[in-house]
Amino acid sequence: MCAHHVVTRWFGRTAVRPYVLVILFLFVPGVALASGEPDAFALSGISARTGGMGNAFIGLSDDIESIYYNPAGLGNLIDSGVTAMYQTPMLQTSRSFLGLNKRLSYPSLSGSIGFGWLRLRSTDIELTSSDERILGTDTLTNDLFLLGAGVHPLAHWSAGLSLKYFRFAFNGFTESGFGWDAGVHAQYNPFRFGFALTDITGTTLKGASAEPGATEAKDKVPMRFRPGAAFTLNRPFDLPVDWSVDVDGLIKTQGAQDMRLFVGSELWVFNGRAALRGGIEQQVGPTIGFGLRLGMFQLDYSYLFSAHLQDENRLGTTIHF
Repeated sequence: MCAHHVVTRWFGRTAVRPYVLVILFLFVPGVALASGEPDAFALSGISARTGGMGNAFIGLSDDIESIYYNPAGLGNLIDSGVTAMYQTPMLQTSRSFLGLNKRLSYPSLSGSIGFGWLRLRSTDIELTSSDERILGTDTLTNDLFLLGAGVHPLAHWSAGLSLKYFRFAFNGFTESGFGWDAGVHAQYNPFRFGFALTDITGTTLKGASAEPGATEAKDKVPMRFRPGAAFTLNRPFDLPVDWSVDVDGLIKTQGAQDMRLFVGSELWVFNGRAALRGGIEQQVGPTIGFGLRLGMFQLDYSYLFSAHLQDENRLGTTIHF
């Protein structure tokens, strides 16, 4: 939902104070802030692991987060699992993600189906009338729901498709719409390649105010092309480490031009029990993180420095079964 709609589209005699605009985009990268696009709340990624890697994951596409970055990665998964992320709140605004996948194995075709839910939530937003009387408070929510499937039809190739649903809600106003993402992924060890088309042909969001006679709001999430390349070295020189590097791009194909670069690295040590991560997202800032793994359980943390807005802390956990 574009910020100007919150202020001007539907409130009638009700208005919000200017600081609401800061709350709306508190955790959004600087480029998204400038664009005011309706999916801005989602552009900063979804997990603690990928956050520590500069939000670079298109090339790797090796875990549940693939449902957001590249649905073809769901075809690469060898087990089922669930993952969750919580981003510590600033100014009463928080972000969270829940994802899961179910592995499907057939003699002629393997893959998995997945579900994801990303939410940005801002509480206690003050509402005022046109003469600055306080009318109360309300909670703003931005939601993105994902339902996807990925298959592995060829020895080195996977493909995937996901259905997505955006929903914005605040003080009686809602705006929503459906869209599609598609992706492919290839593995020729030690190299991996992938690309995704997100919001194919553009995703239109529509909404109507609770106020009688208010005009219909309409926004469009632009289509983007997201290529990625990675390499993964398992036990190089017989050392007990696994090392991955991922380089991704984001190219907006509709509207004003927007191109960004994401670079991330992950090093697993102690026979896959601990990970160190680092990365950088162009025009946003560097990231660092770590992970701990014990059997089927994994705990992740990342810290994202921001050149424009507030720094971010993310906590995440993943269970594979």
